[in-house]
Amino acid sequence: MKRIVIGFVVALLSQAFASPARADGASAPLQPFEQVLERAEKGDVEAEIDIGIRYQTGEGVARDVLKAIGWYRGPAEKGNAKAQFLLGTIYFNGAEGVRQNYAEALRWYRPSAEQKMPAAQFSLGVHYERGLGVAKDEAQAIVYYRLAAEQGYATAQYNLGYLLQEGRGTKRDLAEAFEWYRKAAEQGLVAAMHNLAVAYLQGNGTLRNDAAAYRWESRAAIGGEPRSQFNLGVMYERGTGVERSVPEALNWYVRAAEQGNIEGQTNAGRLYFNSEAGRVDTKEGDRWLRLAARGGNGQAQNLLCTIYVRAFGVGRDDREAVKWCRLAADRGMASAQVDLAIFYMLGRGVEKDEAQAFELFLKAAKQGNPQAQMNVGAMYLTGAGVNENYAEAHRWFLMLADRGDPKGQFNLAVMYANGQGIEKNVKEAARLYKLSADQGYALAQFNLAMAYLNGIGVEIDAPAAVRWFRKAAEQGNADAQFFLGIAYARGDGVEQDLSAAAEWYAKATAQGMRKAQELLAKLPEEHRRASQR
Repeated sequence: MKRIVIGFVVALLSQAFASPARADGASAPLQPFEQVLERAEKGDVEAEIDIGIRYQTGEGVARDVLKAIGWYRGPAEKGNAKAQFLLGTIYFNGAEGVRQNYAEALRWYRPSAEQKMPAAQFSLGVHYERGLGVAKDEAQAIVYYRLAAEQGYATAQYNLGYLLQEGRGTKRDLAEAFEWYRKAAEQGLVAAMHNLAVAYLQGNGTLRNDAAAYRWESRAAIGGEPRSQFNLGVMYERGTGVERSVPEALNWYVRAAEQGNIEGQTNAGRLYFNSEAGRVDTKEGDRWLRLAARGGNGQAQNLLCTIYVRAFGVGRDDREAVKWCRLAADRGMASAQVDLAIFYMLGRGVEKDEAQAFELFLKAAKQGNPQAQMNVGAMYLTGAGVNENYAEAHRWFLMLADRGDPKGQFNLAVMYANGQGIEKNVKEAARLYKLSADQGYALAQFNLAMAYLNGIGVEIDAPAAVRWFRKAAEQGNADAQFFLGIAYARGDGVEQDLSAAAEWYAKATAQGMRKAQELLAKLPEEHRRASQR
C-alpha cells in the first residue's frame, strides 16, 4: 500500500479570476446590458469593467475577448486596480484572438499589485515561482504570496504554506506552513484542507492529532479532492483517527479511483479481493488493478502478478501472470522478481531458463527477500543456473541463519554436516539443526532426530530422537513417520507399541514410502487392522 502524501498543484488562477465575477457581486441580478452599456459609454469605470466581464465570460452577450480587452484597457490605463488585474488574466491565460503573453500579463499585474490588489499580488507570486515571463525567483514569489496571504487571500496562503513547508525560497518552517494551511483551509480551500490534514497526521509543524487529521481530510474528501478521498480510505482501513471500517475504506478508495487517482484504483482493486471489505468481486478488483497497472503503478502490477500466480479469483493463466510479474519485477518489486524467477525455473509461461531465474532471485535477494536469498544459496550450492560456489552458498545461508531464519539455519547445518566448502563440523551442524527445529522446521527436526539416534554431533539419546521424530512426523514428514514407526516397533526410546508402529508406517506408506509398506506388512494382522481404524 502506498504512504499518505502531501500533494501540491500551483493554482495559477482560480476560476473566479479566469472568469471573474461581475463588478456588482456574483449573487446580484444582472442589470440589462443596454443600461450598463449606456453608463459605460459615459465613462462609468465600474460599468466599463462590468461590460468587459460580460464580454470575457459570454454572460448575457456573445463572448468576445477582444472587446473585453477594449473595455478593460481604459480603466486600467487610468489606474483601476481591478481592470489592470482582469486585463492581466486575459494575457496570462490567452484566449481566442489573444496570444498568451506573460510579459504583458506582468505589465498589468504589477500596478494592480502595487495598489494592494491581493489577486494581482498572488499572480505575481506565481510568475516568480514558475519563472513565467521573468527569471525564476522563489524568494520573490514568497514576498508576493505573503502580501496577498496577509490580506486573507486563500490560494496565496496555501502556496506560501507549501513553499515554507518545502524550504523553497526561504528557510523551511513547518510551524508557519501549518498556520497558513489552517487559514486557507478555514476559508474552504480544499487543497489546503488536505495538506492541513496531512500535517496533523504526520505531526508537521504541530502535534500529531489523528482526529483532527480525519476531520479535515473528510471535509476535503467531501469537497471532491481525490488525494483526500484516497487518504480517508487509508485512515478507515487502518483505523487512524476513526473507527476501523474496511467497507468504508473501499468506498473512499473507489471515489478516488473514479477521479483517476491511481493509488485509489490500486487499493480499490486490492480490497475487492478481500472478504473483509464486505464483498469479494474479483472482476471489479481485476478491472481497477488493470487501470492502475496500465497507468504505471508498480504496486498494482505486483498485485496482478500475485493474483495470477495464485489464480486467486481468476483462471490459471501463466502467460498473463508472467506479463504482470515482469512489469512489476522491472520496477524492482522483489516478490514479483521471485515469482518470475520461479516461472523461469519451472518453464511455465516462458521457456525454462535457470540462468535467468538466478539473476531474478539475486536481484530480489539483494533487496532482502528471504525466499530469494534461500534460492540464491541453493543455486550456488547445486550449480543450477550459476557456477557451483560453496563459499557464496555459505555466505547467503549464513546471512539467513544470523537473522534466525529456520531454513537458513537448516541449509547451513547441512553444509557443516557434509563439509561442503567448509570444514566438516557435526557439532555445529547439530547446533544449527536444533535452532531450526525449535522453530518448527520439519526437515531440521528429522535431521536432529537422526543425530540423536546415531550420536552425530550429540550424545546418543533415543528418547530425544523419538521426541524430534514425532514433531516432524506430525507435520507430515514421511521419513520421520517411518523412523517413528521403527522406534515403536522396537521399543527404542519409547515403550514398544506395535499398533502405534502400524499407524506411523501406514502414514508413511500413504505418502508412497515402499519401505514403510514392507514393514507394515510384516506386523501381526491385528495391529495392522488397528492402524486402519
